[in-house]
Amino acid sequence: MAFCHYYGFDNFIYAARVPTSLVTPNYIFINGYPQEWRDHYVEQDYLRIDPTVSHCFSKTTPIYWEHIVNTQCKENRSVDQLFAEAGSLGLRNGISFPVHCIHGETAMFSMAINQLADHSREHIQQTMAIGNLFVSYVHEAIVRVPDNSLVAKLNSQLTSREKECLLWTTEGKTSWEISQILNISERTVGFHINNAIKKLNVVNKQHAVARAISLGHIQPAI
Repeated sequence: MAFCHYYGFDNFIYAARVPTSLVTPNYIFINGYPQEWRDHYVEQDYLRIDPTVSHCFSKTTPIYWEHIVNTQCKENRSVDQLFAEAGSLGLRNGISFPVHCIHGETAMFSMAINQLADHSREHIQQTMAIGNLFVSYVHEAIVRVPDNSLVAKLNSQLTSREKECLLWTTEGKTSWEISQILNISERTVGFHINNAIKKLNVVNKQHAVARAISLGHIQPAI
């Protein structure tokens, strides 16, 4: 909150989607918005239609709320209602920053100001660079919190062999084919895959591959 006030903003929110599951991911929130708005936001299921969320979870550049108001709000009544209600509680204008991380989690950091666009436009534009840098540090700090059980799942330590076996599994290779590629026994391949299944807390090989990809443990070769 001190950072936001220093740069002339009134409120903030940090949210991260942790892909512990592709179907039902977990979320981390640090809420600096009015609680009345947060309660109303959840009650109305605005997460589903919020353009700042869809932008930050799919893009890498910040987005000005004024741009949304001038485009989507004119075409979508639900989005227009969302921003009108937010503005009535002091969230009149702002900017949202996306963060996409190596372990597959996606985060966003929004700062809001209780001023109309004409009075806050230049100020918001001037803070874009520092805000972009700040949110990266915020996310890294949260990842380092030792008692964060969700983030801990991102850091499941797979060995290089376990990663190799899962990586070749993504290519449709059987355990025997992987054993030939890695010059190890088929039984050893099974050993590494079973270890990965246990570490990732999944139920089978296919589940392990999906979880490892979503968490960024296995990635395309350079």
